[in-house]
Parts: sequence; structure tokens; C-alpha cells
Amino acid sequence: MSRSSGVLAMLLAGSLIACSPVREPARMTVVSLSRQIDRTRPDYDICASLTLTRADVASYFALADELDPIEFHAEAMIMPCSYQGTIQLAGHVYRWKIFAGGAGYLYDGDAVNKRYLCRDKCLVALPNLR
Repeated sequence: MSRSSGVLAMLLAGSLIACSPVREPARMTVVSLSRQIDRTRPDYDICASLTLTRADVASYFALADELDPIEFHAEAMIMPCSYQGTIQLAGHVYRWKIFAGGAGYLYDGDAVNKRYLCRDKCLVALPNLR
């Protein structure tokens, strides 16, 4: 009986490792990123401080709060500068966009799949999003 319990425990431990959250930066691969600035907007000069690395993008998606569309619309500010690119999560490649101010999108194909907002611990980790 103890041998079968040991085997069961090993199988359970292996399955728990495989089920670790997708939102861990180590499980994300930022495939591409590029900076975008809308110079037609009069407030585009605020974009000078926005810099993101691949590691920052992974941290953003690990720490930002996922919001429903109504809450996102009420709270998010879409600034004239952003970064965009592609990211691999759990074996699937998505397009993403993160704006100065902390609003972000994850796209599956052409449709918005998820909306995020960088708050609290996310802003501490990524202070140049403010």
C-alpha cells in the first residue's frame, strides 16, 4: 500500500508542476516588441519616459489585473504611446499592446481577448508606465 501511495504522490506532484499558472514570467516568451507613438496627439511628449523590455512585458502580463470590458472602459486611459508585439503563452502566440499609463490588451487573432490594467504591485515593478 505504501508503494502505491508513493507512486501516486509522485504522479500528483508532476501534474501540479505541469499546471503552474500561465501568468508566470518564466512561462512566457515575448517574441517581438516595438514602440509606437501617435505624434498627431498634442500630448505625445509624455512618451519620452515609456521604455519596456521583453522582461518588462512578461512582468506586466504576470502582474497586471485582468478587467472585464466595462471596468476597463471606466478606468483605463489610452495614451498616445505604447509598445506592441507578440507573446507566447502556454504554447499559443498572441498579439499584445501596452500603453503608457498601464492599460493593455491581449489579442487572439483580430479580436481583443483580454484587457489589463497595471495597478499596485505592477506599478511598483514597472514605474515608467505611470
